[in-house]
Amino acid sequence: MKNLPALTKLKVQKAAPIIVDHVLELLAPFDVQQILESTADEIIIKPTTIAEVGEDDWKKFWRYQSHFTLEFCKALEQSIPEGYTFLSYNHLTNDLSVVRDNGN
Repeated sequence: MKNLPALTKLKVQKAAPIIVDHVLELLAPFDVQQILESTADEIIIKPTTIAEVGEDDWKKFWRYQSHFTLEFCKALEQSIPEGYTFLSYNHLTNDLSVVRDNGN
């Protein structure tokens, strides 16, 4: 059988807003001072949670990070400080890359 990419359609991805909201609740604030002091155009941030290690919310946060990557990225994008733009997120190494906006 031939591969007919013109006839195949990818399903539109939609993030579950309930999961995005829960990730936002569990996400620890980014170290804004470290971000502001950085002179590099691209900044790498390691997102963490406010939940205590071993708690149910801690387990949920890391489950969201590994199994609900789209929702996790949406939450990260919403939590980035003003003046910065989401560039990429590597869920295998937990690296969030942000870049300064052109105005800065």
